[in-house]
Amino acid sequence: MHIFFDTEFTQLSHEAKLISVGMVSEHGGEFYAELADTWRLDDCSDFVKNDVLLHLEGGSAMLTKAELCLHLGNWLESFEVPVYLVTDAPTWDWPWLDYIFDEDHLLPANLERSPVLFTPSEEELETLHQQEQFRHHHALDDARALRLAWLNHSRVD
Repeated sequence: MHIFFDTEFTQLSHEAKLISVGMVSEHGGEFYAELADTWRLDDCSDFVKNDVLLHLEGGSAMLTKAELCLHLGNWLESFEVPVYLVTDAPTWDWPWLDYIFDEDHLLPANLERSPVLFTPSEEELETLHQQEQFRHHHALDDARALRLAWLNHSRVD
């Protein structure tokens, strides 16, 4: 099972803090959460303040880190087969899994331990965002766009 994922975080630095995570299975099942207890507005770069935070949903999407670990772990384990996480930015997105799952201690058993890199062109992703009216810099919508690009490439290959 391929699951496409994206994260949003406070800044592009080693001091970044996780804001949100979005995942979409190849069959269309979705998971989205925003962290309620890991970051503050003061932690955010101007870019994040202007381009990420305005897309946050709040409400039922808000979870503590402990709740995220539990709910995301259960969601991933529900697939039962090996799960391969697909990202276009493994350097930025993949380390957050160690953070969420306490550095391997709580990783779901069916989760493969390295990401699948898929890098569609920026033009392709922009077209998908426009066609589907996806929000830019929203973890779930960016994961949705990545999934659609993957499916488009799968049809061509």
